[in-house]
Amino acid sequence: MNRQEFLEILRSQLAGHMQEGKAAAHVRYYEDYIQSQVRGGRTEQEVLDQLGDPRLIAKTLIDTEGDTVDEEYGAYSSCGSGLEPPPQPEKRWKKVLDLSTWSGKLVVIVAAAVAIILLLIIIGAVLPFFIILIIILSVISWFTKRSH
Repeated sequence: MNRQEFLEILRSQLAGHMQEGKAAAHVRYYEDYIQSQVRGGRTEQEVLDQLGDPRLIAKTLIDTEGDTVDEEYGAYSSCGSGLEPPPQPEKRWKKVLDLSTWSGKLVVIVAAAVAIILLLIIIGAVLPFFIILIIILSVISWFTKRSH
């Protein structure tokens, strides 16, 4: 498969599954990436082998539409220097809750701290009412027993 076939398959797989402008932006991104890699000294076939099946790329892009595309410009917001392989789209929540990173751990710790603080606030607000209720019921019970 050559570059033109790769891009045509990608274009045809994206057609009808997302806005035309977004599909064109994806195709343009891969075309620019392939060209920059060839200019960097790699062969077209090496680049295409690295990218893999354009059908799988299209399916991934369709499944995660909007996650890696800059909505304002309709193009990739971080094309990089062309030395790295194109980023594979991921769900944003997976990036945030990746517990192998410090930021993922921080999110979990902050969420747990907020939950504990809210629980303590609720208990602190409700506990005095229960204590007063128990005292009142005890006094009423004491008076009713005494009057019999």
